[in-house]
Amino acid sequence: MKAKPQLPRVSSLIRSYFFSGMLVVLPLGVIAWISASVLQTLWMLPHILPESWRPEYWITDPNLAELVNAGIVFLLALLLVLLISLLGWISTQYLGKKILDSIGHLIQRIPVLRSVYSALDQLLRTFTSGSGQQFNRVVYLEYPRKGVWTLAFVTGPAKGPAAPEQHLNVYVPTTPNPTSGFHLIVSESDVRDSEMSVEEAFRTILSLGIAQPGTPIDSSTPVTKD
Repeated sequence: MKAKPQLPRVSSLIRSYFFSGMLVVLPLGVIAWISASVLQTLWMLPHILPESWRPEYWITDPNLAELVNAGIVFLLALLLVLLISLLGWISTQYLGKKILDSIGHLIQRIPVLRSVYSALDQLLRTFTSGSGQQFNRVVYLEYPRKGVWTLAFVTGPAKGPAAPEQHLNVYVPTTPNPTSGFHLIVSESDVRDSEMSVEEAFRTILSLGIAQPGTPIDSSTPVTKD
C-alpha cells in the first residue's frame, strides 16, 4: 500500500509554497478580472436600449426576462469573440495589412501619439512573435550595481550619431511583468552569454526565478569592468 501524502506544517507551507501559489493565483485572477469586467459591460448594454426593446418590457415574468437578458449577453460575448477573431484573420490578409498600415501611417502623423504607438507596436510585435526574433540573445548583466545580476535581452548593436563602439542595446525586463523594463546601452565586455533561449528567459522571469532551465551563473568569475 502506498503511503498517504502528509500535509506540511502551516509555517513550512507558507514559506515553501506561497510564491508558487501566487504564480497560480495571479494569472487566474487577471483572467477572471478581465472576464468579469467584459461581462459586466455586456450585461449593461441592454439597459441602454430603448425601453420598448428591453426584455422586461414585453416579458411579464421577471425571471424569464432575466434569462432572456442573459441569453442576449451570451450572444453579445460570442459576437465579440467572433469579431476579434475576424479582425485577426483580416490583419493577416493583403488588404487587411494595407488598411492597418494606412492607419499606422495616419497615427504616425500625430506628434504625441506617434512615439507611443511606435513603441507599443514594436514591443507587442516582439512579445507576440513565437521565435523572439527581435531579441538577438539573452545575456547576464550586472545591474543595477556590481555584484547584482539580471537577465537582459540584446536587441542589437548600438548605432547612431556618436554611438560608442562595441556597445549593445539591451532590454532589462521587470518581473513578473516583462512588458515593462529599461533600455540600456552597455559595453560588449560587460555582458555574459546566458546560453538561454528567449522562451527559457521569459519563463525564468515570469516565475520570479523559480523555473530555471540551466545552472545559475557562477558569481566567482564576474565580468570585470575597466
